[in-house]
This record gives sequence, structure tokens and C-alpha cells, in this order.
Amino acid sequence: MSFNENTRVKIPAILHLNRLGYDYLSLSNTTRDDNTNIFTDIFEETIKRINPEDPDIDTKRLLEDISLCLDNDDLGKTFYQMLIASSGVKLIDFKNFNNNSFHIVTELTYKNGDDEFRPDITLLINGMPLAFIEVKKPNNHD
Repeated sequence: MSFNENTRVKIPAILHLNRLGYDYLSLSNTTRDDNTNIFTDIFEETIKRINPEDPDIDTKRLLEDISLCLDNDDLGKTFYQMLIASSGVKLIDFKNFNNNSFHIVTELTYKNGDDEFRPDITLLINGMPLAFIEVKKPNNHD
């Protein structure tokens, strides 16, 4: 067996996250918005579940609002305010955290104009990519 970054670090990290409650998603069988990398199918299902008081919630409009606020030149402050808002549509259920959905994807490409990067692991909460993890092989002298 070859020991490289995947076998020594990435797979163990994914397994650990799996034990913490994150489900692994393959990029090949998912639906996501290319501009925001929000996994729309997971987002729509979860948003409806955590906002039962609004059964007619327009998740497509909510995705548009998120996309617009992500285009702001405020380093994500408006999006952060949407995430932690205590009134209106909840993006994350902070009162019943187990009501949220948690997923892991690997090698998800992010593009911004001509720039792009691909973190090793991306953590999704309710279909929204909220954290990146870059893994490095121990004692990597290169």
C-alpha cells in the first residue's frame, strides 16, 4: 500500500468526521449551484424541515438572496448575519442542532473569475459549504 496524503491523512480525517456525524457525499450524484457551491437538494429539504412554521417557504428565492449577499464586498458579513439570524427563515437550527444535516465532500472546486481553488475536504451544514480542511502528510519535507 502506498502511503500518501490521501491514505495517511485525508481518509482518516474523513472517517473521524464520519464518526462525529458527517455523512460523506460523492460529487458525482449531487445537485449544486455552481456560483455558491450550495447543494440545492440538501439545502431545500433541510430548510423546509427546520422551518416548519413556514411550509410554503420559497427556497429558490432564498438561494438567490444568499447568492446576492455572497457577492457583497463585505467579506461575508451579510451572509454571517443570515446564518445567525434569530428571526425570519433559519439557515441553521441552533436550538435543535441534530435537526440540521451534516455532510463531507472532497475536492470541491471553487471559482471566482479566473481564480480557483480546491480544498481537500469541505464541510457542509444544510447543504451550505461552511468550512474547508486542507490536510498535509506528516513530516512532508516538500
